[in-house]
Amino acid sequence: MRDPRPGLGWSRRRAQTRTRYERWMASQAWRARRRAWLAAYVTRTGVQPRCAVCDRPWTLTDGELHHRSYRHLGAETDTDLVQLCVGCHQLLHRILEGHPGWLRQAGRPHATDVIIARLRAANACPRPEEQP
Repeated sequence: MRDPRPGLGWSRRRAQTRTRYERWMASQAWRARRRAWLAAYVTRTGVQPRCAVCDRPWTLTDGELHHRSYRHLGAETDTDLVQLCVGCHQLLHRILEGHPGWLRQAGRPHATDVIIARLRAANACPRPEEQP
């Protein structure tokens, strides 16, 4: 969830959502949810996950789970989450947050899916040495 644009503030609702998000992401429950996601993924597919963009191995310590939707924050379904390496996750957010039309026109889940598909097709993930 991005910071407000310079010169603009957040609505009270947005500020409350941000606080709830930050608390959830720092919680033991979120870490447990990540472990549960990984176990379910391996059970469902029979393989360890790889970054949805660049296909690098994904692990609990070296990977991030992107929220396709915040609708179920705190009770995410497996389809609310997508595995990304750090570089691809940062790139995805730069695109989503740099072009608000993505979210307005497509909605977060669809925008996420389209951006991931385009990044994958373009082989656009920064390599570890290129990551900010």
